Amino acid sequence: MPTPLPLDERLERAGQLVVRARIFYDLWFTFEDAKTHSATVDVTERFGAFFAFDPHAHFVAFVVHIAALFERRYGTINLQGLAKEAKEAILIPAQAAEIDALFDEAAPLVSKVTLLRSNLFAHRSATLPYDAVFKKANVTADQLRDLTDIALKIVNRLLLARGLRDHMFNYMPLEEAKAILEALKCPR
Repeated sequence: MPTPLPLDERLERAGQLVVRARIFYDLWFTFEDAKTHSATVDVTERFGAFFAFDPHAHFVAFVVHIAALFERRYGTINLQGLAKEAKEAILIPAQAAEIDALFDEAAPLVSKVTLLRSNLFAHRSATLPYDAVFKKANVTADQLRDLTDIALKIVNRLLLARGLRDHMFNYMPLEEAKAILEALKCPR
């Protein structure tokens, strides 16, 4: 069996993956939202092919990233595995209870995201129509954003406990997406 990367390196990578997941979420939400706001509907209609597919691509990337961060598969970089390893090595005694509480808070949302990932994106269900999977998942955009907040809290608790730098969400891609929408506006 191959030796995993050092724990600190995997924690750093998990932090980067959480930040990346949030970027995908922000871009998806911004472009989807633009389709319904009168200030940007001209842009989304003018570039209809782009706005039909790009927001979806960001959403798929978000779901795959965030679901992977919360899975429990051995041999992957996931928050559950990293926390378990840190607990077993008694590296986070003071943070263990807080991290467990964050996982408990995330659990209902993780099951919803996993449902989307497993039935729509990583695997396409042969029995459930696309819309039925969303109905079954019963998840809101706010809940998806909240899951990224919880993931960042978990990974930051682990990073700080190891004496590593914590991570922050990167809003530059979101600001650039908004600037693109603004630059593409055409007068009515």
